[in-house]
Amino acid sequence: MAFLLYQTTALEDGNMQYDRIKEVRLAGNRNGLIYSACKRYLSDKNVGWTITDRDMLTAGDYDPANHALVIDTEPNSRVNVGLFEIKSIAGYSYEGWTPLMLTFQMLFSDRLGNIRKIRQIKRQFHDGESDRRIVREFLYVGGGYSQGKWNWGGNSRTTAALLWTEAWDYFHQRP
Repeated sequence: MAFLLYQTTALEDGNMQYDRIKEVRLAGNRNGLIYSACKRYLSDKNVGWTITDRDMLTAGDYDPANHALVIDTEPNSRVNVGLFEIKSIAGYSYEGWTPLMLTFQMLFSDRLGNIRKIRQIKRQFHDGESDRRIVREFLYVGGGYSQGKWNWGGNSRTTAALLWTEAWDYFHQRP
């Protein structure tokens, strides 16, 4: 996965133009946007917290009115695009680790094309064809309220899953 910063511009037709600026770090306690935005909630005990995209952008000195954080779930694919805009992250910090729930809006998922078209979409696109469905993913960082570097834990097909709303609703109802 790649975490990307995009410049956003409102278009006359009501859509939003996205222009890729650079890759950013969400994890890490030195320059990671998650830790920078949530550290004010951490104390000396287990604690839950939620930060928004605006919180992370502000912590990184980016203007939330003109920027967006996007996750590329298919950064090395030559035939598929998976772009999701990060809207919020909820965490529960223990002493040395923090499970996270990332909430996204889908921009493009399973969008097939040739490598030139895929590279162009990832560089610049508008959201007119995006349905903005809510999707959630669960990850964790090796860092908590008193220790750790806040780097990503294991991230593989068995430790990370994208959940669309209907799957989330089902799981959320279970005891």
